[in-house]
Amino acid sequence: MFEKLIIKFISQTANLEDLTRLMKYLEDKKNLETFKSYIKTNYYSIYAMQNIDRKDILDVLQKRISEEKSKISRKNNYKKFFKYAALLTLFFSMGYYYNTFQISPQLDLIIPEEDDIVLTTSDGRNIILTEEQDEIEIESKLSLKKKSGQLNYNKTFQANNDVKEPVIHSINVPFGKRFKIVLSDGTLVHLNSGSTFKYPVVFDNKKAREVFLKGEAFFDVAERKNQVFSVNTESINVEVYGTQFNFKNYTEDNFSDVVLVSGSVGLYSKFNKSITKLKPGIKGSFNKTDFTISQDKINTSLYTSWIDGQIIFRNESFENILTKLERLYNVEIINNGKRDPSETFNAKIDIDVEDINEVLSYFKKIYNINYQTFNNKIIIN
Repeated sequence: MFEKLIIKFISQTANLEDLTRLMKYLEDKKNLETFKSYIKTNYYSIYAMQNIDRKDILDVLQKRISEEKSKISRKNNYKKFFKYAALLTLFFSMGYYYNTFQISPQLDLIIPEEDDIVLTTSDGRNIILTEEQDEIEIESKLSLKKKSGQLNYNKTFQANNDVKEPVIHSINVPFGKRFKIVLSDGTLVHLNSGSTFKYPVVFDNKKAREVFLKGEAFFDVAERKNQVFSVNTESINVEVYGTQFNFKNYTEDNFSDVVLVSGSVGLYSKFNKSITKLKPGIKGSFNKTDFTISQDKINTSLYTSWIDGQIIFRNESFENILTKLERLYNVEIINNGKRDPSETFNAKIDIDVEDINEVLSYFKKIYNINYQTFNNKIIIN
């Protein structure tokens, strides 16, 4: 039974009952040693932590269990709980690996939680970005200014004519969060939920300004003569000089969409080496299956309102709406309903004011869509 609990713990499939039993087992010294042995076998990515004993471990585990029991109704509770479990696994292994392999504790490592916005520096350090921070220290003599959900590189780093080795930063924005960055050239980037954005700390004036995106972002690109701005993905690149556009590129989606608000952009497909130029008011869609690019005239506000905290659905399929709600609210939705796939829906959501229950109540009232919550999942009937 004990070994099964350990396996569940390591594989992050343990529920609250399992973890409570595990805590009881770990009160026995022999069981604790068995647990450490399993950790040695299954976790090799270990970071230094000194003076962690069994009492510390049990105290943290018990505290997390109590916290999660009190928050059982909150969204995505289990996902966050399993993050704590993974963190505790590292706690267990610290003393063991520190003594056995003599790992040097020189890095101040932070294990992010499920809902943390995280800045990753070029040397691999994770810096958690919180609302309370005004200034973020990167190095002893280097810091960044941050205000109300925005990180500003423009005042700290200036363009450089001789960048020998670019310093790359990366920001990960989890589901349920949004964030803004001002790059060193003055370009403003709005990052939507579930996005990862990589960019150089400073752009080389002699080269194209290249950044990398997974997820969704709105770009207000600072104009620079003869220096292109390029947003790169696995499938396509978007090249601009000075413009405003929205780029949606989630890995699980069948299409990558570029909506041009102003200026001009070119979509470059890495598969057929073609370039498709867009005009304002046009959405360019890259099909990930047949590698084609189509164009549609659209109302751009339907695709960009999220930067102001609003989501507008117009003639949207129910499946697409559920996918967006999962990202926006960081919840899991299981659709067991049997609605006509061709049926479309309309709605306007203020995601900074309305929670997921209010949104679903609207769909229940207007469209007679029933739902229930079970084990922190939303099930559509």
